[in-house]
Amino acid sequence: MLGSNGIVNITHPEGSDVKGPHVVFDFDGSCTRVQDAAPAFLAEFRRLFTRCVGPGVAAGWDAALAVVRARSPEAGWMLGGTASAPAAADPYILAGETAGYVVRTHGIQSPLPTDLHARAYEAAPAPFRHDLLEVLDGLARRGCTMSFVSNSSTRSIEARLDEYLAQHPALRRQIEVVGDAGKFKIRELSSGSSLHPDLRRAFESLPETARSVGLDRPVYLRRGAYFEALCKVWRNTASAIGSTVVCGDIWELDLAMPAALGMCTHLITRASPYDTYAYELHAAQRAGTSAGVSDDLRGLLTTVEGTLS
Repeated sequence: MLGSNGIVNITHPEGSDVKGPHVVFDFDGSCTRVQDAAPAFLAEFRRLFTRCVGPGVAAGWDAALAVVRARSPEAGWMLGGTASAPAAADPYILAGETAGYVVRTHGIQSPLPTDLHARAYEAAPAPFRHDLLEVLDGLARRGCTMSFVSNSSTRSIEARLDEYLAQHPALRRQIEVVGDAGKFKIRELSSGSSLHPDLRRAFESLPETARSVGLDRPVYLRRGAYFEALCKVWRNTASAIGSTVVCGDIWELDLAMPAALGMCTHLITRASPYDTYAYELHAAQRAGTSAGVSDDLRGLLTTVEGTLS
């Protein structure tokens, strides 16, 4: 049920089988340097887009890109049909929203290929953050359970982690990946999902939206696909909600729902030209005394330490 502070309160039974903090990472941006890959990604996306719509239509790409940037964050990511994150929060969202703007402007009726993003993404992988290995090792030493929950595919993330941690097989084995999480989907829980009753009640107690200072449109909280992905890494254990730290770089997409559920959150700020918006910083700072904000991943260790004290 909702407490007076708007956060979902859950009473956990004694004898919880959760032995320590469960740290859930977002992947793109949170653990990678998307700003370094952005020029190559956007160039490849535009090339593929031009092949689909023709040079005459694609000539409006740069102007459309500028419009989307200027209208964000009030303009949202509309992939799921509802504004789910700032339209220019990262190059991946920006490319899709720019393509959509060009298509609408030119009245194009035929749908674009569904693999445009995936092909450009694979052609321009973002390098990992310099401190990721240090942080993963530090969390393992603190007895944390670690998972990645991301919109990117399980296959692509696992392949990258396999390569990145090839010299650290014991650490790699401690990390679970749940991809295709659909964080952008504003929807209820799946009718056939067999969630623990306490988990279901927690989600159902969420308000539909929240308001953030500095953002006129609402932030949607009921992201059923994302919640179900979290339940997978929790092994359907209701008590895990109270012992989870979620780390992400887009407040609305990664952290707003977990914060409303009472989880500890840690916001990794984004680098230029995809700077974190003021409303995101304000929301992160209001998420509770245990919440954290930092420019690098090392700050997450401080937030986790706070949950252990």
